[in-house]
Amino acid sequence: VVSTQSTKAVVSTQSTGWRKWIDDHFVHMISPNVYRTWEESLVAFDYFTNNGNFTDFQKTLFRYFGALSRYFGALAMFKIGKTLKKRHNLGENVRLDMYAALRKWTKGLEGKPFNGGDTPNMADIEMWGMCSAFHGMPTWEDACKNTKIAAWYNRMEAHLNSRSSVGVVSANPTLIGT
Repeated sequence: VVSTQSTKAVVSTQSTGWRKWIDDHFVHMISPNVYRTWEESLVAFDYFTNNGNFTDFQKTLFRYFGALSRYFGALAMFKIGKTLKKRHNLGENVRLDMYAALRKWTKGLEGKPFNGGDTPNMADIEMWGMCSAFHGMPTWEDACKNTKIAAWYNRMEAHLNSRSSVGVVSANPTLIGT
């Protein structure tokens, strides 16, 4: 008989390496990919301003200053992406780095539905959260076309929905029902 404490220790140990990789490596790829081009920076800025948790006053400012805030915001995001790319020593084509990382994750599943086996572990939940940050943006669309991440992500979303009394709301409200 295995005690609950022993089981928790084994489960924790199994996902620790992946969680460290997510925190130390994968997370640093998101912004440089989401803000990779001027067009993608505009898409991201529009998404954040339309769906962000802003006060009515802040929303009024966005509407009042319109194009000015949109283009300056997107410019800041574009510059942030370039700065982070350099800071974290990513390759010239950050999208290829993202594909390689996502392939590493899916290969690490070793044929199992989740990193945790038949059910998600903390590494699965953490990686799902990271992916949901850019779900619905051009980066996600490219990743799904060039890697096998979508199958795992969809399994995670289905699992989380089955365990939640309120369901998982898509990170991008425009994708609900797709």
